[in-house]
Amino acid sequence: MKRITLFIFMMVAAQLLHAQSPLKIISYNVYNYFESEVERKARFISWAKGQQADVIAYQELVNITAQELQTLGLAIDHPYTALVKEKGYAVGISSKYPITDVKKVIEGMHHGFMAAKIKDLNFVVVHLSPFSHEKRREEIATITDSLDRWSLTKKVMIMGDFNSLAATDSMAYNRHDRLRPMLASDSSSKISNTNNGMLDYTIPAYLMQKGFLDTWTLKVKGFNFSYPTQVFGPVPDASKERIDYIFVSPDLQKNAIKPIIVKDAVTDQLSDHYPLGILLVPPHS
Repeated sequence: MKRITLFIFMMVAAQLLHAQSPLKIISYNVYNYFESEVERKARFISWAKGQQADVIAYQELVNITAQELQTLGLAIDHPYTALVKEKGYAVGISSKYPITDVKKVIEGMHHGFMAAKIKDLNFVVVHLSPFSHEKRREEIATITDSLDRWSLTKKVMIMGDFNSLAATDSMAYNRHDRLRPMLASDSSSKISNTNNGMLDYTIPAYLMQKGFLDTWTLKVKGFNFSYPTQVFGPVPDASKERIDYIFVSPDLQKNAIKPIIVKDAVTDQLSDHYPLGILLVPPHS
């Protein structure tokens, strides 16, 4: 009888432990879908298998079909996938677990964005305009307005390439004179990534005003950059930016742990962005 009781106890304990195992989540701008290079895609598949992530959110899936994303997902043991659109620059998601309640917004967005539910968590995958801080402000307002309209206020993660700087990193940008090359870029290409001659920090600030939390600054002290990688050669300090983020709603603050910008020999050369990683302890229902 004691053996049976002990066995049952161990089984229940194992189930509880498994139920609380953190989800490994990655967000990755995959650089024009790895420039459509077969060898580069193969390197990603090998890398992703080694990461054993539960969910991967993608940006820059360029001209990829839903079937192609499904094939990619199967190659990395993610049988569930969703894609915002099949033409142009798109965002998508792949998962070990079923993806439900998919919502997509394309109109008025430079790349589109999508929301999807995985294991009772609301994933929001975004890729904001690279060309204009004014457009990015329109897009982030569209995203938060949509979440309100869909009543997605809890268990929300907003992740992707924001093409935006955060004021929490301002000391690093000022120290390395990030403003000068950005002003030069704006002048030469007629884009507007600076704001009245200053670095623009409005997008992360807007999300924080809405109550969302930047998982990097929640857990990490100090600056690290997510863009660019070494794919184009050595990176000067004045070019380093943190423009990729994973924001969470306040109820997930204690659940989001161990944020990381994944830098290794593969990610140095795979894309022009480094992937973000985070562990999320599933909240109680």
